[in-house]
Amino acid sequence: MARFMKLKVLAVLLFYSITWVINANAQVSSDVTATSDGNILKKIEKAYNVKAGGNLTVVSEFGAIDVQTAEQDKVEAAIIFSPAGSDVVNIAGNNNVVIQSNSNRGNVVIINGKVQKGSKFKLDPRVKEAVEDFEVTFEHKDSDVHINGKFRHGRKHWQKQLNQLKILFQVTVPQQYNVDLHTSSGGILVADLDGNVRAKDAAGRLRFGKIKGTVWGHTSAGSIKLTSCDSTVDVKTSSGSIKIGDVAGDIQAQTSSGSIRLDGVGGNVNARTSSGSIRASLTGQPRDACNLHTSAGSITVTLMSDIAIDVDAQTSAGRVSTEFAVASVIRGKVQKNRLKGGINGGGPLLKLRTSAGSIRLQKAAN
Repeated sequence: MARFMKLKVLAVLLFYSITWVINANAQVSSDVTATSDGNILKKIEKAYNVKAGGNLTVVSEFGAIDVQTAEQDKVEAAIIFSPAGSDVVNIAGNNNVVIQSNSNRGNVVIINGKVQKGSKFKLDPRVKEAVEDFEVTFEHKDSDVHINGKFRHGRKHWQKQLNQLKILFQVTVPQQYNVDLHTSSGGILVADLDGNVRAKDAAGRLRFGKIKGTVWGHTSAGSIKLTSCDSTVDVKTSSGSIKIGDVAGDIQAQTSSGSIRLDGVGGNVNARTSSGSIRASLTGQPRDACNLHTSAGSITVTLMSDIAIDVDAQTSAGRVSTEFAVASVIRGKVQKNRLKGGINGGGPLLKLRTSAGSIRLQKAAN
C-alpha cells in the first residue's frame, strides 16, 4: 500500500510537470496529441507506396487528424484509439502509471493496465464496444490514398461514450503531397508541406505549418493558426481567433468571434470579425481592393512607406490616426473618426470599418 501511494504521488507530480513543459514549448495545438502505447485501446496501421504529388484524403465523423511529412515515397497511417484525457507516466522499472482525469468524477489511477482501488472513475465498458463499432476503410490507387472512418451504428448511438474516447489519425506523407481532411469532432494539424491543404472540422482547432501551396481551412468552433504560405489562403471559423504568418498570395480570413492577426500579406486581404481586433501587415502592393471590418474592436494596419492606395477608414466610436500623408477628398471639416483620400498618388481601395474601436495606419520599419 505504501509503495502504491508513493507511486501515485510521483505520478501526479510528473504528470503536472510534463503537462507544463508540453504547454510551454508546444508550437501546435494540444488538440492533436499522440498517446503512449501503454494506454492504447486499439491501433490500426497501414502503409502504401506512392509518388510525390499524390493526394491524401481523410474523412471521419469523429477524431483528430495529424499529418506529418518525411522524405519517403510512401504513406504511413496509424489510427489510435485511447481513453480521453489520459496520460502515461513511466515511474520506475516496468511500471506504467496512468492518471486519467475526468472533471465530473475525479481521477482514475491505473498501474500496469489495472485500475487501482479507491479510484473515483472507471472506463465505461461500452467505450470498447464503440471502438469496435468504428469502421476504418482504406483505398489506395496509384499515388492517392483515401481513409474513411465512421461508426456502423452512427455517431449518435455512442454519444454518451464519446466523452471518454479519443481517436487520432496519424498519417505521414511525402514532403510533396496534397491533403484533403474532414472530421466532425477533433483538431486538425498539418506540418510543413509542399502541396495544397484543404481542412474542414465541425468542432476543433486548425493548425498549419509552412505550406507551399494553397490553404483552405474552415471550422465551426476553434482557432486557426498558419505559419506561412506561398500561395492563397482562405480560412474561416465561427468561434475562435485567426493568426497567420507570411503569405505570398491573397488572404480571406473570417471569424464570428475572435481577433485576427495577419503578420505579412503579399497580396490582397479581406478580413472580417464580428467581435475582436484586427492587425494586418501588408508587405506588397495590392492589385485590387482590400477590406478589413470588425463590429467591435480596433484595426491596426502596417504598410510599406511607398505603397500607393486609396484609403477609406471610418469608426463609429473611436478615432482614426495615420503616419502617412493623405490627400483628403473630404470637403469641409475633417472628422477624427473618418479618413478618406490617397496615399502616394492613390491606387486600389483599402477600406477599414469598425463600429467600436480605433483605426491606425502606420509605416513599416525599414
